Amino acid sequence: MRKIFHVLQVAIIFAVSGLAHAHEGHGHLPVTMKKAVEMALETAQSASEEAQPALGLQRLDNSWRALPVEAARIHENGRGYYVVSVTNAAQSKILYVRILLDGRITAANFSGKFDEETSAPATK
Repeated sequence: MRKIFHVLQVAIIFAVSGLAHAHEGHGHLPVTMKKAVEMALETAQSASEEAQPALGLQRLDNSWRALPVEAARIHENGRGYYVVSVTNAAQSKILYVRILLDGRITAANFSGKFDEETSAPATK
């Protein structure tokens, strides 16, 4: 009887952990402003290491690698998204990064203008 009980416990643990793993990577809470700023800085850093074609970014200069947190701020708090500006004083340039509230980064550019395709959250 005890052996059956242990087998059932193990089966339940595997079933529950499998369900939890199936939801991995899905954000259930919206991205905060602080997290959006961190993500934008990470995007600038990544783009200084290699181009980010999915975002429309060429490889950036090494000066984008170690920008302080103060270099980034919320430029626009739209419905379902943030646009974060990342200022690189050494280059006198501002990179704009568009981040949806679910954590997806949809585009980045130096104009701060995003087309309709990247302006609204995707609908299911």
